[in-house]
Amino acid sequence: MQITARQKKWLSGTLVGGAVFFLALTLHWSGWLTIAELKTLDHRFHQYADPAEAGKDIVLVAVDEASLEAYGSWPWPRDRHGYVVHYLKQAGARAVVFDILFLEPDIGAEEFDEAFAQEMRAAGNVYLPFLMQDELESSTDSTVSPSGPGEPAPDILGKATIPLGDQELQPVGTLQAYGGTKLPPPLFARAAHGLGYINLTPDIDGTTRRLPLLARSGNQAFLHITTAVARDLLKGDRATLRPRELQLGPVMIPLTAEQEMVIDWHGTLENDVYPVYPIGAILRSHTDMQEGKQPLLDPSLFRDKIVFVATTAAGTYDLRVTPLSPFAPGVLIHMSALDNILRQRHLQPASWWIFAASTLLLTLATAWAFMLIQSQWIKPVAIGGLAIAYYGSAVHAFTSHGLWLDLAIPEGALAVSFAAAATVEYLTEGRQRRQLRTVFDKYMAPEVVDEIMRNPEAIRLGGERKELSVLFSDVAGFTSLSEQLKPETLVDLLNRYLSAMTEIILRHRGNVNKYLGDGIMAIFGAPRGDPNHASLACFAALDSQSELAKLREQWKAEGQPEISARIGINSGWLVVGNMGSRDRLEYTVMGDSVNLASRLEGANKFYNTLILLGPRTYELAAHDIEAREIDLMRVKGKKEPVVVFELLARKGCLSAERQRAMDIYLEGLKAYKHRDFKTAAAQFEAVLALEPEDGPSLVYLVRAKEYLVAPPPPHWDGVYDLKSK
Repeated sequence: MQITARQKKWLSGTLVGGAVFFLALTLHWSGWLTIAELKTLDHRFHQYADPAEAGKDIVLVAVDEASLEAYGSWPWPRDRHGYVVHYLKQAGARAVVFDILFLEPDIGAEEFDEAFAQEMRAAGNVYLPFLMQDELESSTDSTVSPSGPGEPAPDILGKATIPLGDQELQPVGTLQAYGGTKLPPPLFARAAHGLGYINLTPDIDGTTRRLPLLARSGNQAFLHITTAVARDLLKGDRATLRPRELQLGPVMIPLTAEQEMVIDWHGTLENDVYPVYPIGAILRSHTDMQEGKQPLLDPSLFRDKIVFVATTAAGTYDLRVTPLSPFAPGVLIHMSALDNILRQRHLQPASWWIFAASTLLLTLATAWAFMLIQSQWIKPVAIGGLAIAYYGSAVHAFTSHGLWLDLAIPEGALAVSFAAAATVEYLTEGRQRRQLRTVFDKYMAPEVVDEIMRNPEAIRLGGERKELSVLFSDVAGFTSLSEQLKPETLVDLLNRYLSAMTEIILRHRGNVNKYLGDGIMAIFGAPRGDPNHASLACFAALDSQSELAKLREQWKAEGQPEISARIGINSGWLVVGNMGSRDRLEYTVMGDSVNLASRLEGANKFYNTLILLGPRTYELAAHDIEAREIDLMRVKGKKEPVVVFELLARKGCLSAERQRAMDIYLEGLKAYKHRDFKTAAAQFEAVLALEPEDGPSLVYLVRAKEYLVAPPPPHWDGVYDLKSK
């Protein structure tokens, strides 16, 4: 079965799209473009993060520069932290979460430690941080406590860990492993309501986007501080860990393949994503309440709030890079993660299958669009539309469904598919198009060639039937002219003539099919179909005669012989296409209508006319031209006669005198057909009185006079047999 050109394009597009798809999969597996993809995620946060979506129940109490100026340099005596806890408890805070490490007893200030511990026990809602440590990874199931290696007391361990349902051992093994922990002193650990580690691991570009909600040491699952707070607020005594998800109470949290939560950022502290209060104002408010005064900060600001306490003063905290800020305090990461969990606004990485399916769709659609769309303008528009549509889908998935669709590789694959398809087309179809242009550029108008190049399938190689118009033009008396002139002069004259005629034919969207010595054969309506082919052929003939008249004036001034030309035009159904042998093809037409056009060109000399038209040409172009009937003629080699017309001018362009002469001519022709040869002769004489050189009137006057002497037979049909070319 022969494969069509369109099927070849489908196949080429499929091969290009498939090859780029497998390249994209390879890059995805290799991780070489991971940073690029992470930057596209940051772009989405920058463009679409909305601080208004952040929870209103999470606030920050900050150890800022003003507080340090008011209460002395850092670190402070720990009883001050107890005052903060006391005030927040009285204000009705739901939880107080410290992002300040208390890993060692304050030697020499045990009473301050005790005061802090006492306030934490009284409040019952304080969470303290600790660290997961790598140093003891070589030890088995070890934990580091303030007193040295060894398991912490069960009551302390219970605050820092969480059971993982009935599948405890296997899920724990998928978590990031540490050698041990560095917990607060037992005094603080027992006084706190919960414990959680605050270790953070940035991505390979140094930006923190993910949070490990659980970590393991031995067979224990330790809680991140946000997980510890969320467990109590969600009343989730146990957790269920599965690949790529963690269930904590009623909330299902999607995870990455590394069992980490992707944070859905809403903003930065600079754009007030969460309310921030100076810790100095808290201490002042605590003192005011103790003295019975109106506190500086209204306690209602903290009622039912989750309060994080952290340092934000320069030099007192680790700078963290987030998608929205290169200088963010680490506490913002914990606050944002807790906000996501409590409001169930999770950002979930799309599965590998979604990535693969979307990338395959983009690569195939891009390659198919490039191969199948013919317009060179629509190609990039359609492919650009694909890129924008996928980007819009990724943004919609991100903002409305919390789904992180890959952008870098799919959009990159689309661009590579575009380039690859363009290269393939250039090396295959592009070469064929260049060959076609080489053939057609010499014989067709540039705009026609451009249309052919945009839609080469419109030309069916091997031939197809079309209704076309064929024009034959020939120099009158060329043989005698060639005998009078030197070859160089003859060639120069002929080239000037042919160049002028060719330009006019091309201007009217004609196809100069071949030069026949001093003659021209042109086709109108092929290879690109044109419904006005007959009118265009007539216009080209009229303009050719006008231009030739100007050339004769120039040649006369140069002392050169004057050249005149005769033209025949006929329209009909023809076979047009590439014809010839395997080694030599020519784009041409074949059919009876071609033969009649050639005969009409030669018939001009019998009527002393310049342009003769076949009946179908006149029928198609009658609304655009002025013409008169010449004869009912039977050309050599044909049995059926045809009505032949002379082309006079464009519609409405005949002068009044010329129109009057033609009206008289038609009256004489009518009388001639009715065998009223006396009246016909009188009418033709009247025409010649107006236009002495009118060839058809001279012909009919001679015939009418002959028939007056020797009338035609009774069965006479008025047909004139053209005996020669």
